[in-house]
Amino acid sequence: MKRKTPIFCAAALILSAGPSHAHLMITEVGYDPVDETSPTAEFVEILNPGPSPVSLANVWLANDEEAYPLLVNGPITTGITSGDFVYRFPAITLDPGRVLVVCQDSDAFLAEHFGGGPLSFFTDQPGHPLLVEVTDDGSADGVPAMIDWGSYPSGTMSMANNGESVGLVEWDGTSDRIADHDWVCWLTLNNIPNKDVDYPFGVDGPDPDFESSFFLEDLGTAIPAPDAPEGKSIHRVSLAEPGEATSGGNGIGGHDETTEDWSGWLIDMPSPGVTLLGTVSVETGLAGPGPRLLGVFPNPVAATARIRYSITRPGRVRLTVLDPLGRTIATLVDDEVPAGDHVVTWDRHGHRRGGVAPGIYFVRVRSGQSEASLPIVVVR
Repeated sequence: MKRKTPIFCAAALILSAGPSHAHLMITEVGYDPVDETSPTAEFVEILNPGPSPVSLANVWLANDEEAYPLLVNGPITTGITSGDFVYRFPAITLDPGRVLVVCQDSDAFLAEHFGGGPLSFFTDQPGHPLLVEVTDDGSADGVPAMIDWGSYPSGTMSMANNGESVGLVEWDGTSDRIADHDWVCWLTLNNIPNKDVDYPFGVDGPDPDFESSFFLEDLGTAIPAPDAPEGKSIHRVSLAEPGEATSGGNGIGGHDETTEDWSGWLIDMPSPGVTLLGTVSVETGLAGPGPRLLGVFPNPVAATARIRYSITRPGRVRLTVLDPLGRTIATLVDDEVPAGDHVVTWDRHGHRRGGVAPGIYFVRVRSGQSEASLPIVVVR
């Protein structure tokens, strides 16, 4: 078997094995910052897990769970719930492994999360993430604006911590129906995506015919994410979408985005622009999938990191930390491990005494002849 060399690309690994369908994924939601002024510093972080670039020109960000399916007939002028929004992305292409963050106002966002520093404090992070804002204040600040497709009050990006939802949807520009990329609900399912707006007459978009189309009946069996306290955010911990139905739904590839179990999302400090989710596995011909790395938290790490991994059957596991040249600097697990999910901590120490220097490293887990790896960023 060839030795697998870690590759750091953008803010995540480019995947040789990943989700069964490639689509945009929401990886962090910061809906309750410390300073709840207006404009807020709330944000939504989005990852393109690959394998191809995705044009955002036909993608919308929404948290109005009832009105958003009507976006096919132009900006939604009535029916938006107070505090809710539907925004269209500008013509941006998101490359594989790259992260984009949507905020309400870039000045408030940078003040809250980057100490009031310049835009470069955000864009110079690993992977050079993109930032877009809801506030249309011109191009001088270097931050493109979203297109208001229906918000109340105009320009809002309010995502309260008393149970909300936010999602990404795509429309091809001609047909009657939109398709879901990804959704997440927290605290409750009161705001789970709802496409019953087509009842009883269906939705007729701008296509040449006058025939209406009907959405499929989404199951709505998801489990909500936890509710983060003030100053924290919720983080996706894996590219896997546990519990999600892969057919019969209104999502990309037929998935039903209302069936995912979001309860495993992690509450942690906000880290907008940096998400290091990824899984790289080697096909071995053995029964069942190889080991999986479910995430490193926090990442970047300044003191101690929690590394979550999973194996499908008991066996010997070796989990190591590698430097950019692939040299092992720390061995965290080298033992027989039962099947299931596991957590191990790393205090930044290597085989040599003292902590490792700031930089990019890699966590690798091996079981049998399969392995998975992902990057970890060490900061001062």
